[in-house]
Amino acid sequence: MERRREFDHKVADLLKAAAAEGDLRADVDIRLATRLLFGMINSLVEWYRPHPDATAEREQLAETVVHLAFDGLRTAR
Repeated sequence: MERRREFDHKVADLLKAAAAEGDLRADVDIRLATRLLFGMINSLVEWYRPHPDATAEREQLAETVVHLAFDGLRTAR
């Protein structure tokens, strides 16, 4: 549990830094965004079952998660 809290604080700190630099949307609640990111990533193990040789599929999934998570949080420039 302690390790999870440490990781939670590190992600929150990264989001706070992004907000301070103007890279994060002003209407994003840091605590909520942190929890949503963890929920999205942690749920992958519940439904994603790749074929052992599905490297391209895994790469596409990773790109999609990053896009949804971070492009949705960024400010429009």
